[in-house]
Amino acid sequence: MMHQIELLKKYGLSVRGTRGQHLLVDRNIQEKWIAAIDPKPNETIVEIGPGLGAVTEPLLKSRANVIAIEQDRRFAEILNRELAGDYKNLTLVVSDILKTNLGNFSNRKAKFKVVGNIPYYITAPILLYLISHRKFINSAYLTVQSEVADRIFAQPGSKAYGRLSILMRFYAEVRRLFEISRHCFSPKPRVDSTAIQLVFHSVCPDSFSEIVFFDLVKAGFAKRRKNLVNAIAAGFQTQLTKDEVKKLSAVAKIAPTARAESLMLKDFIRLAEQFTNHLKETGRK
Repeated sequence: MMHQIELLKKYGLSVRGTRGQHLLVDRNIQEKWIAAIDPKPNETIVEIGPGLGAVTEPLLKSRANVIAIEQDRRFAEILNRELAGDYKNLTLVVSDILKTNLGNFSNRKAKFKVVGNIPYYITAPILLYLISHRKFINSAYLTVQSEVADRIFAQPGSKAYGRLSILMRFYAEVRRLFEISRHCFSPKPRVDSTAIQLVFHSVCPDSFSEIVFFDLVKAGFAKRRKNLVNAIAAGFQTQLTKDEVKKLSAVAKIAPTARAESLMLKDFIRLAEQFTNHLKETGRK
């Protein structure tokens, strides 16, 4: 298949960087990316936003079954013309990934990989979307804005540490693979990117409610300047009194002056266990 820039000229198209469309045009990075993904014959790979197929075609050549989900009909039509005839292992889906049920692509026998160059403006929603569909996914290989990668891998006490840091650690093993310069894309974005790998945990702990855990993390980081007790009390005000939040936090061995940004994953898990048990015992959740 032609180089992506040549395809744009051939079909008289332009790329809309304002919509997060930045094509990966550096061949060295493309090869490095494929090596990291390590596609296998007959395995299923769901590609989010294939663009003009820079990664799609090498995946197809590996004889993996590729389900390419592309929202831009112009790109989907080009992929259909350029690739569909040569590769019977390609399935094109014209859809917004956030409105797509990944369960439709599961064969129930094996989980699939997800691959994607994620649009910067919807990175967090896509990560949360993948978490919600994790029972279908074995691993995900994503390029994200480096600032988002910094948030995912941030340590407690740092400015970048937040909700995303906790949630990604809870649901997956995360690896920072390599950095990608903004000059490797066209049009060139304003920031650099990072390639990351997520391997989702097959089973989550059952000693607490996942919903309670999620709500605790959300409430804790919603008001970063408040101490954790006040932040959680505000988030759980329809379910618990502030005194209850204080007592439960103390039992979980959380200092009364602690803030969410100082807590590790294991601290939030202890909180979730105490809150879950208390809500069950009092018949409130």
